[in-house]
Amino acid sequence: MALRLRPDLPPFLQDENGHIPMADDTANWLVIVTKEAMEGVASPPDASHQRLLEHIGTFGEVATYKLEHGRAGDEDTIWVQQEDVAEWRSTRANRL
Repeated sequence: MALRLRPDLPPFLQDENGHIPMADDTANWLVIVTKEAMEGVASPPDASHQRLLEHIGTFGEVATYKLEHGRAGDEDTIWVQQEDVAEWRSTRANRL
């Protein structure tokens, strides 16, 4: 059930948050990445469009993880917060 980027809509910033249009086999999703998640994903802290694009794969995997665990939001949205990135990273480290 992995999410994939939608080719018809580019990622963008709005109200300090990143927005990534994605889809799975059954629905379109809007992944909203908080400013704090963008700042915390790498050093130095940065919440720019460039940071969103550089780590779009990570944010997509975190959103897929949340979707697979029943933690999607209303209206086909998935919020990715700094805590979600940390949790996802810890689950990956436990598998290695």
